[in-house]
Amino acid sequence: MLEERIGGAFSLLMQVRMLIAAITLGLVPSSSLELKLVVLVAIVLLVSWQAARRRRTIVPWLLRSPGWLIIDVGLSFVVLAIGGSSGPFLLATVVTAAIAGLLYGWRGMMISAVQVAGYYTAFLLTVDRVGTDLATFQTVLGQPVYYPLVGYAGVALRRLFEQQVAEARARTRAEAMAAAAEERGRLAREMHDSLAKTLSGIAMAATALPLWVTKDTDRAAREAAELAAATAIASREARSLLNEMRSDNLTRPLPEALREVVDRWAESSGLRVECELRQDVDMSLRARYEVLSILSEVLSNVERHAEASAVEVRLDRQDDTDGGMAVLTIRDDGRGFRVESLEHLVRAGHYGLVGLHERAERVGGTVEVGSVPGAGTTVRVRLPVRELDSTSGSTLAEVG
Repeated sequence: MLEERIGGAFSLLMQVRMLIAAITLGLVPSSSLELKLVVLVAIVLLVSWQAARRRRTIVPWLLRSPGWLIIDVGLSFVVLAIGGSSGPFLLATVVTAAIAGLLYGWRGMMISAVQVAGYYTAFLLTVDRVGTDLATFQTVLGQPVYYPLVGYAGVALRRLFEQQVAEARARTRAEAMAAAAEERGRLAREMHDSLAKTLSGIAMAATALPLWVTKDTDRAAREAAELAAATAIASREARSLLNEMRSDNLTRPLPEALREVVDRWAESSGLRVECELRQDVDMSLRARYEVLSILSEVLSNVERHAEASAVEVRLDRQDDTDGGMAVLTIRDDGRGFRVESLEHLVRAGHYGLVGLHERAERVGGTVEVGSVPGAGTTVRVRLPVRELDSTSGSTLAEVG
C-alpha cells in the first residue's frame, strides 16, 4: 500500500519536471539556445516520461537500488553546467531532491547534499565563463537552499503516506477484531439455539434408554435409532460451526471466500451449484463478514426448506454516482413461498429472513427476497464496494 502511494507521487513529480523543462526550454531566447542543451533537455523529458509511465517497475527498482538515482543527479549537474546555474532549468533539477526524499526518507537528504555540491561546481564553471557578476546572494546562498528544502518536502510527504498506511492498517485490525467479536457472539447464540438443544435432547433420550430396554425392547430399539440420528445431527452441526470459526475468510479476497462457502455447502448438501464471481469486487471487513454470513444462512435455508435441485450464486457490481454496490444473488429452483412484509415474517416466526435484512442494514446494504410458490426463490444482497488497485475478469464453474 505504501509503495503504491509513493509510486503515484513519483509519477506526479516526473510529470511536473517534464512540464517545467518544457516551459523553461520555450523561455530561452533562440540566440542563446545550443544544440547540446536542446538534446540534453530532450533526454530529460524522455527519461521523465518513461519513468512516469513505468512507475510500477521503476519505483520498486529504485527502492531496492538507491545508487541508480545518482544517474539522475549527474544528468541534473550536466544541465546546470551547460545551461548555467542561474538558468531557467534550475527548478527542473530541484525535482530530483523531492524524489529522493519521497523514496528514501531522511536518507534521501544525502542526495540533496550531493546536488548542492553539484550546483556549486556548475556555478564555479559558469563564473569562469561569464565573469564574477553572476555571484550574488541569490546565486551563492538562495538557490542552493532549494535542494534541502524540497528534499525535506519529499521526506514529509513520505512520512504522511506512512502515517496514512499505519492508520489504514490499524483500522483494518480494528474491523477484524470487531468482526471476530461479533462472530464469536453469533456462534455462541447458534451453539445455544442448535447444538446445545440437540445435545440436551440426546442426553435426555440416553437417560431414558435403559428404562425402555427393561420395559419395552421394541421401543428401546426405536429410541436407540432416534438417538443415533440425533447424534449424527449434532456432529454435523458441530462440524458446521467449526468450519465457520475459520478466521482467514475475513482476510482473503472476497470472491475466494465466497467460493469456499459455496463449495463446502455443495459438498455437504449434494446439490448442483453454478457459481459466477466477479473478481474485482471487494468490501470492508465488516461488510465482508456480513455477506459471508448472509450467504451461509441463505444456503442453509435452501437445504432445509426449498427442496431445490440446483442453485445459482453470482457476485457482480453496479456502478453509480454514489461509488458502486456489490450485488450478491442466490437463486434456487425450489418450491418457493409467498413473500410477505417483515412484520408478517416476524409474526410468523421467520426470524432467519428478518436477520438477513438486519445484517445488510448494519453495513449500509439492502436485501431483496423474491419468491413465487412453485417457481423458486431469489435473494439479492447489495452492499457498498471497496475499490481495488487492480482488476480482472470473472470465473465460471460448476460444483457439486
